Amino acid sequence: MTPVRRPDHLRSLFVLQQIVVFLPALCRKMDVPYCIVKSKSRLGTVVHKKTATALAITDVRPGDNAALNKLRESCSTNFNSRLNTVTKRWGGGIMGMKTVHKVAQYEKAKAKELAATA
Repeated sequence: MTPVRRPDHLRSLFVLQQIVVFLPALCRKMDVPYCIVKSKSRLGTVVHKKTATALAITDVRPGDNAALNKLRESCSTNFNSRLNTVTKRWGGGIMGMKTVHKVAQYEKAKAKELAATA
């Protein structure tokens, strides 16, 4: 059997997902406001390009300072400050029927073993 290679477009997709996962954590750690935009084309309109994947604002005209401060404040309140509510919580402590029966069997076996040793 020969090993299967991933096509190049799939490799770039995995790298992009790693960046999307890593950047918010880095921005929270460094206390840099960030936001996630719905599409690359919306982000591209900011820099007058067709699409853009990431954007870092470094220099601002003095007339646009108020708009940038408003944007920074809304990004920090909607993304940076809401870390606990934005992150997904998996599960919820509700087990399926198979798991409930397996846990009951384990508990019964443990109780039987403890009774035998005592």
